[in-house]
Amino acid sequence: MGYVAVTAGEELIERAEELFESQRIGDTEDVNVDQIDEQLSRLTAQAMSEGGLYAPRLAALAVKQAQGDTVEAAFLLRAYRSTLERFDESVAVEPSEMIASRRVSPAFKDVPGGQLLGATKDYTQRLLDFDLVDGTPEDPTEEWDVSDEGDPDRLTNVTELLRDEGLLHEPDEPDVDEPNDTTRESVTHPARRDEVLQELARGETGAVTALGYSALRGYGQVHPTLAEVRVGDLPVRIEHPYTGDTVTVTHTKVTESEAVVPIYEKREDPQFAFGYGLTFGRNERKAIGMTILDASIQLDSEDEPAESAEFVLDTVDGMDSFGFIEHLKLPHYVTFQSILDRIRAIRKRQELSEDGRINPDEQSAEPAVTEVSDDG
Repeated sequence: MGYVAVTAGEELIERAEELFESQRIGDTEDVNVDQIDEQLSRLTAQAMSEGGLYAPRLAALAVKQAQGDTVEAAFLLRAYRSTLERFDESVAVEPSEMIASRRVSPAFKDVPGGQLLGATKDYTQRLLDFDLVDGTPEDPTEEWDVSDEGDPDRLTNVTELLRDEGLLHEPDEPDVDEPNDTTRESVTHPARRDEVLQELARGETGAVTALGYSALRGYGQVHPTLAEVRVGDLPVRIEHPYTGDTVTVTHTKVTESEAVVPIYEKREDPQFAFGYGLTFGRNERKAIGMTILDASIQLDSEDEPAESAEFVLDTVDGMDSFGFIEHLKLPHYVTFQSILDRIRAIRKRQELSEDGRINPDEQSAEPAVTEVSDDG
């Protein structure tokens, strides 16, 4: 593929970038990073998830710089992450250690710890609030009594109840000492489940949702029941460099989703298959889509797109897919001229053949292509 230089290209590119910055600022007061981090947390959560870097303020900065384009923001985060030094690795923690601010189970009405609706609009009508045009209305929770009632209880995962009854099918997976870090080593197929979950966790939200939806619409065999969806803070622990003790250094906000799918084929011992999803920040839609794709990929079938690990993982990565789409905007003068000359040559030979000036049997299989210079 050949590209050509545009006259005064550098100057025009610089002016285009300046115009982009001018449009970002606009005629109103510039929004600051703190406002984006606090008021548009769902947006920054999506950028962190797809960028594979938990850094809320950096994600807010990336969203601001990208004018709200989450894929561009995720690209900025990935690029920045690649420059950071890796000091240590955290100790694995159990998701059940999450301090949940929201926990709902569509599968069971009564679950240990109860249902925690948290902050959600799931059960209300989606109507435009025109009061937001002139300003933010008063905080409706100001009069609430939020006195401290001690440490929150540790919630039992719904899937643990099924596992205790022997109703959860544990897939056969190869024993590995350490999971493969797919940010440092490329995925090879067939991919292990830890690699699949890593790639899905960094997948583009819309792509993960769409492919998960394709399975629900009949282009697959998986239609799960959500065991639970949780939003909360997971502890980040490391080994103390001097004592070797495990210490908690911070918490990360995550969204976790678990789903079960009945396996009726095992008539002698029917069970449930298990799908899992976990993402940075609050992004329930993506986490649920992740569980569907995880359960679908475990079928290891090539019959439907959502069940092929290679197809799914090559499609959901936002950097790859958007990069290929966006590159079509770049100059393709040379390649297009080559195609254009080929089409013209074919049409010319067809016209001569119809006039009887060329014997069709003597036409070459490949028409000649006019040589094209780099200036298009």
